[in-house]
Amino acid sequence: MMELEQLEKYARKRYIPVVLDDTKQLLYNTVKQAQPSRILEIGTAIGYSGIVMLSACADARLNTVEISESNAALAKSNFEQFGYADRVNIFVGDALQIVPMLSGSYDFIFLDGPKAQYGKLFDYLNDLLTVGGTLVCDNVLYKGLVEHVPQDKRHKHITVARNMRAFLDEIMADARYDTVLHRVGDGVTVSVKRTN
Repeated sequence: MMELEQLEKYARKRYIPVVLDDTKQLLYNTVKQAQPSRILEIGTAIGYSGIVMLSACADARLNTVEISESNAALAKSNFEQFGYADRVNIFVGDALQIVPMLSGSYDFIFLDGPKAQYGKLFDYLNDLLTVGGTLVCDNVLYKGLVEHVPQDKRHKHITVARNMRAFLDEIMADARYDTVLHRVGDGVTVSVKRTN
């Protein structure tokens, strides 16, 4: 059976984005504490973070959204190798098209998809998340640019940095959530939904 470390090495060697080590530990611990039954993940990549979450909660089922068909196929194979295939559904396509069509509710959501779209996805995710549920968002400090948005209009990351800054301000101020910003990895927020 493949080890998680092997999967991480495989991803890093091929520049496939997977969560950083301290983010992985935070994600694992947060899932372990929450013990969710239904998890939604935006941004499957090759299944690494999904495997981390499923390993932290023996009863959880995972729905995960990935835009890349080749990554989704790799993720499917990896979930099978780790023995989680029967607990996972992979939706292939654009999260902004798929998420609004999802039904039911989730008690844990991990947002690690298109960085410029967090704000647009947030309203849909809020509707899907149960009261008492947890929303974890990765890369909210986006390469360190969110707290110091570049003034150069030609900077290639400026739009993403501005959009992420707006999202971060919104979620930190949202009275429906208790949100903590963790300065691990590329910045992670953990938000517990207190009310609708």
